[in-house]
Amino acid sequence: MAIITVSTGNEEVDRQIGGGLPLPSLMLIEGDHGTGKSSMAAQFMNGLLKSQRKVLFITTESATKDYIEKMKMITYDFRRDFLKNMLSILPVNIDGVSWSAARSKQLLPVVGKYISINSKKFDAVVIDSLSALTMHADTSTTLDFFTKCKNFVSKGMTVIITIHPKAVPEEVAMRVRSTCDGYMKITPATIAGKSVKVMEIVKLIGSSSQVSSQFSFDVDTSFGIKIVPLSMANA
Repeated sequence: MAIITVSTGNEEVDRQIGGGLPLPSLMLIEGDHGTGKSSMAAQFMNGLLKSQRKVLFITTESATKDYIEKMKMITYDFRRDFLKNMLSILPVNIDGVSWSAARSKQLLPVVGKYISINSKKFDAVVIDSLSALTMHADTSTTLDFFTKCKNFVSKGMTVIITIHPKAVPEEVAMRVRSTCDGYMKITPATIAGKSVKVMEIVKLIGSSSQVSSQFSFDVDTSFGIKIVPLSMANA
């Protein structure tokens, strides 16, 4: 299947990732709490929506209204897309709910089945984050889910997933990363006395031009994702 490049909706981010998002593809964004992985996933989703792709957003961290309001605070206004059914939001809220290990183990297969049943309705799926869904999943369940995701991609769907480090055992994580077309790792850093995020692009198959190995950014309330100049990074 031919790969095309779609803008993220942010020219600065596009330049760092080789021109934009390669579609279709399976992308994994890894980072701890507060590293901006949700914001970066929102930036990617913003680009998909601006290119008239229908997106299914699966969140394990927010209710629908809370997510839309939170993203609006950092310039991503998804209200129109949500009302026009270009964006569908599926909350899988587990905070404050008592789940047995046996029930939690079924979350990942259920989400996979939901995507499969509705795959023809969407051009892309964004999951933020997968960590809660893999908490009690065994190795085969996790790997089966990523195999499903690769199958979705082979049929033209793009899948973007955020995950926390150590959400799955390292031997499983290595196999998952190798499955993905794109693997990006975000870590916190201090540059010129300012706290920023550093995204390392470990791989991004299908990029239309040269990809930066890593770049620094911050999340700005009036701009969204804002790249921190390399001159500052080297200061």
